[in-house]
Order: sequence, then structure tokens, then C-alpha cells
Amino acid sequence: MRSWTSYFLMFSLYLDLLLGSNGDVFRVPPLNVNQKDLLKLLELGDDIKFDVPALYVFGDSTVDSGNNNFLSSTSKANYPPFGVDFADGKPTGRFSNGRIEADFIAQVAGLPFPPPCLGLSKEEQKTLRTGVNYGSSSCGVLPNTGKLFGTCLTFDMQTGLFETTVKNLQPLFDSPKTMIDYLSKSLFFISIGNADISTGYDFLDNTTKQQTPFPKFAQAISQKFSDNIKKLYDLGARKFLVNSVGMMGCSPMVFNSKRSTTCDDEYNEHAQILNRLLSDLLPKLQSELVGSKFIFADVYKVFADIFASPNSYGFTNTRECCCVAGENGTRPCIRDIRPCNNRNDHVFFDPFHGSETTHFILAKRCLKESSICSPINLVDFLRA
Repeated sequence: MRSWTSYFLMFSLYLDLLLGSNGDVFRVPPLNVNQKDLLKLLELGDDIKFDVPALYVFGDSTVDSGNNNFLSSTSKANYPPFGVDFADGKPTGRFSNGRIEADFIAQVAGLPFPPPCLGLSKEEQKTLRTGVNYGSSSCGVLPNTGKLFGTCLTFDMQTGLFETTVKNLQPLFDSPKTMIDYLSKSLFFISIGNADISTGYDFLDNTTKQQTPFPKFAQAISQKFSDNIKKLYDLGARKFLVNSVGMMGCSPMVFNSKRSTTCDDEYNEHAQILNRLLSDLLPKLQSELVGSKFIFADVYKVFADIFASPNSYGFTNTRECCCVAGENGTRPCIRDIRPCNNRNDHVFFDPFHGSETTHFILAKRCLKESSICSPINLVDFLRA
């Protein structure tokens, strides 16, 4: 027999579905939502079956779930008010008030949240088969990105850690074939490149920028990205979800540093240049790497749609972050100061990163819309 708590949760989910059925409101499901109820909330039905044994996550602060907590870095989210809407209201290392996109994807697939690689015990390193998160804030595709903030895990380092994961898990499988099958069905989610623009290219001196215009810099990012994808492929990865970089010129940090209400066109132009390169790269990789499959998530478009019609997504504040940020809103959240109460109304939680609601919208639209995640939506991709 169901408990009253279970009935209350179901009622809340159906209320969310009713309010969100016209796309007018995107209400975040409860933290403890189960897969069946979440699929109903997303109007995907409860009879969908996914054969996804693991979720492996690579990237920057958009997906970091706590790896930087274990590094000598000033780029961390291991203090309040981060995590105010996560379990027990405690910070985890996620740059948000609650869950991030990778968490919602895991819940839809029926998997636990992928834990940060650097936080695993020696026993977990040898036994965890449901996925790992290697994301690291301030780091990027290029090796020099993020050094301003101390130590972080570059894309090279993250793929190297995954190689160790593969070696650790080999004894769990009764044959090489079963492990190959496991890896081929697992989802590899990559969200990286934002820091290469914001703390990579943007921090170059003017002389270097003149010698290396951004299109040339973006080509270097694309090439290094390709190299790491090929390494993951050689290690057994076959199914890749790749995020574009976001609409970086329209963050609270930009508005506050410019003391303006207009977006930074140069930032956005750089994001679009890199996104075009990555979007063009993935079909080439798929044709080259036999048996691989890629979908490209247009995060930039989701943000553009939100800014064009925030009320359609339930947002009332697109310009200000929810937490109290340092140096007039241009630096991270100030420790231990309570954030705004209406967090679901804000696109951004801190001056750089989306709120839990924004992450949910990213995941929901990728799951359901082939105009966002292409050439097919994530639900069809996971079932393929």
C-alpha cells in the first residue's frame, strides 16, 4: 500500500504536468522522484525502456558535481548557498542551487547521480558500474584553460581518468565481449568549451589575441576536442551526447561588469563560432568512428529561447543571479549568505551558472525535441 507521502508526491507531479502541458511552466520535479513518475511528468509514458547501464560525464563547471572540492582550486561550489535545494540543503560542488542537467538525465535513465570521480573510495573505483562524473570547473578542452584558478582536470586528464576506470572495472565482467557491450550501451555526456572562451581566450593579452584571432583559437579547441573523443572511442565509448557552449554574453556577470542591460555580442559571437565547429565535427567523427553515434545539444538556442520569452518558461528574472555575488555581481556567490527565495523564477543561480530550473529545461528539451538535440532527441537516442 502506498504511503501518504507517495500519494502527495504523485499529486504534485500531476499538478506539475497539468501546469506544464502547454509549455507555459517548467516546474522542477522533486529531488526524490522515481523514474516512472518522472517519465509521466515529461509526458513520455511509463512504458519506455532504456538499456543504459551507465552515464559517464565530462566537462567544465556546467557539469562538475564536486571534483574541484578535492583540488587546489579557487573555483569551487562547496559552500552555502550552493546546494540549498539539494539533499539536506547542503553544498555538493555543483554550481547550482540543486540538480544539474546530468542529474536529470540520470534520473530519466533510471540511474543514480554520477558521483565525482575524485570523491570515490578505492572500493567504489573498482565496483561502481553506473557511471562517474569527471567534470571540473574552470577547466576546458585546451590544457592552459583554468590555470588562473589553480588546479583543475583538463579534458585530457578526464579521459585519462576514464581509462583508469575502464581498467578498474574489467574484472567485473566475465569476458571482454560483455564489457564492450556495457560500454557501447553507456551514455557519454560531454559539456565543455565554455571556460576555453571565458577564462581561456578572454584572459589572453591583446598581442596574443592579435596573433591568434578567435576563429583560429576555436579551431585548436575543435581539434583537441576531436582527439579526446577518439581516445574515448578507443576505450569503448560509442554513444555521445555533446552540449554546445551557452549564450555566454548574456550572463549576470557580463551585465554587471559592463553595467549594462545588453548582452556582449563578442562573447556570443565566439560561442557561435565554436558551436558551428563542434556541430560540423560530430557527423565527421560518426562517419570515421565505426559504430559511434552522436547527438548535439544546442544549449545556446535554449538560452536564446528563454531570453526571448522568459514567461513561457516560468521565469521572471533573466538578468540577476539568485545568490548574493561578490564584487557587485561579477564574482561567485558570497559564502553563507542566504540566496533569493524565488529561485525557480531565476534563470541564473550565480553570475555564471543556471539555476536548477534552467538545468531541468535543458534536459527536458533535449529529451523531447530534435530541434534541440539533433539529429534525434535524447529519448530516441537512448532507446536506439
